Amino acid sequence: MTGVGFMEDRQEYERRKKAIFDQMSARGQQRILKTGYENWDPFQEPKDPREQIRSATAVQAGMILAEFFQSQGQEKRLRSHHKELMDLCRGLLRQDPRAMAVKAFCCWFERTPWKKD
Repeated sequence: MTGVGFMEDRQEYERRKKAIFDQMSARGQQRILKTGYENWDPFQEPKDPREQIRSATAVQAGMILAEFFQSQGQEKRLRSHHKELMDLCRGLLRQDPRAMAVKAFCCWFERTPWKKD
């Protein structure tokens, strides 16, 4: 878009964005300000939850978990944590900082005297 129409649309967008921000709780506003108000888009389309299930990373994580469960035999306590393990596996495949921190901690823990054999 060009010209005056774009400026009016942009001004309307900013006006509506500010109105939404002003109606938020102080805690919500702080969260937005922490990541940057200019980067925040309150009008973006929500993510399709089916995307997470069908993504290449999710499929690969499912295959890895199936192999893991098979290697562990009939260990039911592991299977009861399928969702958590799936989330961790997807995070590791995507190099998610949270998953990488869990991995680093587990590797460290294996080398410490805290580990009980």
